[in-house]
Amino acid sequence: MTRGFRLFCFFALLLFFSALAAERPVIYLRLTDSLTMDPGKIEDFYSQEVIFNVFEGLVRLGKDIVSVEPCLAERWVFKENGKRWIFYLRRGVKFHNGDKFDAKAVVYSFTKRMDKKQGEYAAFTRFFPYIAAVNALDDWTVEIVLSRPYFPFLFSLADMRGSVVAPGSYEGPEFTPIGTGPFVFGEWVRGKSLLLTRNDRYWQQPAKLTKIIFKSEPNAAKRLSQIKNRSADIDFIRSAKEYDELRDKTHIAILSKTIPITYYLGFNSKRQPFSRLLARKAFFHLLNKRILIKHIFQNFARPAAGFLPPQMAGFNPDIGKDDFSLKKAQRLLQESGLAKGFSCTLYYTEGQFGLEDVARAIVTNARRINVNIKSVKLPFAKLLPAVHQGEPDLFLIGWGYTGDAGVFLNPLSMLYPGDKKNTMSASPEFVRLLAQAEETGNDEMRGELYAAAQSQLHEDLPLIPLFHLNHMLAYNMRLRGLHMSPFGFLIFKDISIGSE
Repeated sequence: MTRGFRLFCFFALLLFFSALAAERPVIYLRLTDSLTMDPGKIEDFYSQEVIFNVFEGLVRLGKDIVSVEPCLAERWVFKENGKRWIFYLRRGVKFHNGDKFDAKAVVYSFTKRMDKKQGEYAAFTRFFPYIAAVNALDDWTVEIVLSRPYFPFLFSLADMRGSVVAPGSYEGPEFTPIGTGPFVFGEWVRGKSLLLTRNDRYWQQPAKLTKIIFKSEPNAAKRLSQIKNRSADIDFIRSAKEYDELRDKTHIAILSKTIPITYYLGFNSKRQPFSRLLARKAFFHLLNKRILIKHIFQNFARPAAGFLPPQMAGFNPDIGKDDFSLKKAQRLLQESGLAKGFSCTLYYTEGQFGLEDVARAIVTNARRINVNIKSVKLPFAKLLPAVHQGEPDLFLIGWGYTGDAGVFLNPLSMLYPGDKKNTMSASPEFVRLLAQAEETGNDEMRGELYAAAQSQLHEDLPLIPLFHLNHMLAYNMRLRGLHMSPFGFLIFKDISIGSE
């Protein structure tokens, strides 16, 4: 056997095994399943992270959350002081079913959601409340008309709720998930697994992976075991114990990223006792966030001062600093006429790392000022409607995953006064500052207005910001090029398969 032939055989085998590795599906373990594949209905992280890999919008966020870059639109202009936005579309893009992407598809995607925005598409409405019309000026030009000037519109448009779907997707009894993204919706066994396959006609470089399985596994011990024994490839680390068990494994790498999301304690200010500002202020003095967050999360989270995260315009580190004092809390309850204490409920979601410990700390400290709290743990799918319907007195929840500071400062769209359905509310001055920021074209001035709105939010105190979470990911080292988006969604299109 000649040396040349041996080299030929070696490289042939190398290519064969590389192709075989690429064919093997990547298995991503998740705490729970997605709620929807319809971009207009997104309410949860688990739906977004799948939709992120299947659908695309006219624009997308850059590598940070303070810039926007082209996606299905190559360029754009605004007119009439931010009321009319003209988008010039990318040509040659195909949907997963082979249909052509054009202006009609954009109009279809938005108008179908706008027609139903008061009902099942309430999530879409929260991010796009000012869209008045979407028009196709020609096959490759779209005009979006707003009811008022809104300069942060591009940041809202980068949200997955603004994704473009194939015409016809909404016509059946159920939504058909057909997008333009790097992966195609394959199969969904609800509560168990969701399969995506590679989009071979993707308008950019097609992904190297052929299949991704999003596997639901609520049991922490089973998730940990599968990552350790190589039967799964990716899992988020949800405790210091998991981190300690995985960090020294030679076949596992760890990726960490600070995510723009704020977890907070919300008050039901529509009824007693938290309709009283002094009662809400008493709870501000109930927690030492710095010590509490460090004790529960170690390096997985950082205490929140103001509501905005550090990487967002308008962030002010001097707002809402810790002032832990049970004496101050007790005095404020006395001033509000609640010296004898009271009973209330606290709702929080199950499965979120550390949240049960935070709830327990709130219950324990509240007992010291004669406040008895009944804590209720719910799946996220049940928690959100319960909060919207005003069931709990207190609730622990997270908000974020948007680059629009105005949207970020209005968690669950519940801070506008006058809406009797809202559980929380803020002052007219807060709403005025947000509205002024949205109509301000100068980025620096808009950031100052957001900072002022954040200060006003602290005065109104419809909520108490608690912490910003770091996403920490464990993955098999055979995966090369794994990254997270600014919102913590895994970017599967850039992954290649190597050896461990």
